[in-house]
Amino acid sequence: MDYLLVKPDKNRHRYVVGIDFGHGETSAAWCELEWDKSAGKRESIHHDVELIGNLKVIPSAINITPDGRCYIGEDAFHSDCIMDGAKMRVGFKQCPKEIEGESEQLMIEYMRSIYARIIEKVDKLQKGNHIVYIARPSGWTDDETKDLYRRMALEAGIPLGGLTSESRAAIFYAINRDEFKKNVLQGGIVFDLGSSTLDFTYLNFDDPDPIDHGYPCGASIIEQAIFEQLLLKDNVFSDFLKKYPMYKDAFLFECRKKKEAIY
Repeated sequence: MDYLLVKPDKNRHRYVVGIDFGHGETSAAWCELEWDKSAGKRESIHHDVELIGNLKVIPSAINITPDGRCYIGEDAFHSDCIMDGAKMRVGFKQCPKEIEGESEQLMIEYMRSIYARIIEKVDKLQKGNHIVYIARPSGWTDDETKDLYRRMALEAGIPLGGLTSESRAAIFYAINRDEFKKNVLQGGIVFDLGSSTLDFTYLNFDDPDPIDHGYPCGASIIEQAIFEQLLLKDNVFSDFLKKYPMYKDAFLFECRKKKEAIY
């Protein structure tokens, strides 16, 4: 398969789409490209994609049943699709290892389904008239990991223009570089405290390249602790999971929802 990124083309691409495949939730937005305006003069308004009804986020979860049906978000945990042999995954911020791995293949199918949902929801987005950028954890700094993540998105059929670290996206969304320099003497730093990672980007005006970093110390540890310390230690629950292991991810998802209600 050709894993080349899509090159931005002012004669073809009218819109740009941004997707954040978060550990707990996934979100996306789009806006019109203003090719003839500099960064400080662009007026295009970004639009959040309503991925479920009028909700702008969808839980990061996928379930592929033995007969090939694919469910994402809350639908992945309906009782009629949790069955022996189903492939299920919640949480997508684990560093990818190999494109043919089971977890990576599930992530690719999730990417494919999310992109299809975006196209379904936004009438203006047609084949060939837009380009997509995806956020990645700032801690994924080695070229091999970033290249694998790119390949996964391209295999999912996404017209990918590139990846950007999550905290870097935040710092440039907040204010463009030229305006930033007018208000800050030396530089600035943005922290992104997510559900699975703590990321940061430091922008120093003496260095043309921002510094990205991240740590896997976010709140996903809490939901895992709830699952292990409260549920697995219950004999009834533990025996149930031994008999019906296909429900494990569904219970992990419930632990996440309880955690998110407080976190």
